[in-house]
Amino acid sequence: MKKGVDHERRKFIRQTSQLLTAGLILPNSSGVLASAVKIGEREATELQRRIEGTVVLRDTTNYEPWRHSMIWNYRKFDRRPELIVQAGSDEDVATTVNFARQHGIRIKTRTGGHSWSGCYLRDSGILLDLSSFQSVEVDAAAKQAVVGAGVLGRNLVTRLGEHGLAFPTAHCGMVPLSGYLLGGGLGLNGVAWGGMSVFNIEALDAVTADGELIHLNAQENPELFWAARGGGPGLFFVVTRFYLRCYSLPKAITVDTYILPYEALIPTVEMMDRIGPRMNPSVEMLGAVIPAGDECSADRCERVVLLNATAFVDTQAEAKEMLAPIRAEKIAGRAIEVILDRPATFEMLYQENEGPFPQSRASADNIFTERAVEAAEVVERHMRLAPSARDTPVILYRGALEFPDAAYSSTGKFYMSAYAQWGNAADDKANLAWLKNFYDDMQEFAVGHYLNEFSQETRESRLCFSADNWKRLQRLRQQYDPHGVFHSFLGTS
Repeated sequence: MKKGVDHERRKFIRQTSQLLTAGLILPNSSGVLASAVKIGEREATELQRRIEGTVVLRDTTNYEPWRHSMIWNYRKFDRRPELIVQAGSDEDVATTVNFARQHGIRIKTRTGGHSWSGCYLRDSGILLDLSSFQSVEVDAAAKQAVVGAGVLGRNLVTRLGEHGLAFPTAHCGMVPLSGYLLGGGLGLNGVAWGGMSVFNIEALDAVTADGELIHLNAQENPELFWAARGGGPGLFFVVTRFYLRCYSLPKAITVDTYILPYEALIPTVEMMDRIGPRMNPSVEMLGAVIPAGDECSADRCERVVLLNATAFVDTQAEAKEMLAPIRAEKIAGRAIEVILDRPATFEMLYQENEGPFPQSRASADNIFTERAVEAAEVVERHMRLAPSARDTPVILYRGALEFPDAAYSSTGKFYMSAYAQWGNAADDKANLAWLKNFYDDMQEFAVGHYLNEFSQETRESRLCFSADNWKRLQRLRQQYDPHGVFHSFLGTS
């Protein structure tokens, strides 16, 4: 399996960088590189000539369809970059970075556009789309995969499954690997498989603010490797490829499902909190508040509590043993409906998670907490006020985890998130206000936040990092991107 990038490609990109920048760049008063050249049709055409991919200029006929296609959320966010560039290769990325530096404009990257806050979409600069980076190479013997930034989770798992392997992708299979991993990666069987999926990154290929294609791992460019493992949308380089540690594919994934009355929400969380420390880490306990049936409207919606316990194991006997503690709990006897020993595959899990989250107008927020039972009282109160029948809180038991030194630094025994979903633009204000008020009240119990599902529109991204890690990220940004080629976190640049 190929490791890193070859010498000739590095040489090509370095020479291209020198040719593009020689004599053309002037620093402005803020220290950000600037050029007297205005970005217009001539400059966009010149960039198009240099790359394999596609360049789309603002204020042209096809710009808005392209911009809308970049955003999975039906809430299309009123932010418009000057250029959209869909890169076709590492060389395209390097050329685009050099172009941005030459013209004193900033870059933001996207792969699948699944950010709940549209954090990749900015009012200036270049939106660099990496969705065409779809390569997957598997080394079954080494349990490793080299994966392009745009590969969907379900496509990776399908390829790995051919070799008897698996990876802790996002719970929804249509989420691409890049943003998910760089922001931490809260994934399927994640506790047993690395704690957070980001810690299964063994190396990366990236393009720096200088337009150089480099390889990152614990020994080579270790400071940038530290930043990549959790820096998410605040990164100051472009990751094009991931080198991932994979795992043996469980042969008998088994799910127990309990549907409980809404009044059982707090007792269910109490049970998860009590038995969690003695559960096998290969059992994922996930609760959610969902509508009781199809006949549900915003002003009249009966809700129930869903509890799924999923065992990622090789035999049915293992599953029964691991799931037995939940079956023995009194709360199980309160269930309206129970489905035990349900065999599952990754694809089945994807479909069951994707069903409640179709494309819609949406937003999300979350906390990690050690005080889930108290926080569940806030969930119970705010769900009675939910303006949409599809508003869904999720409660995931995580346990006490310790992580390697990396930019990612949020943890807590429970992950508690909420996904506001609605259909009409006229309802934006009510739904966004409900979610903000909900998570304003949740902050009392927060010990951290998950960047990928954090409300970057209303809260400061620094809350997703320890104070020391936040300072270190800013220091590395100044060191490796002193001219501000890359946008920082939403709201900070």
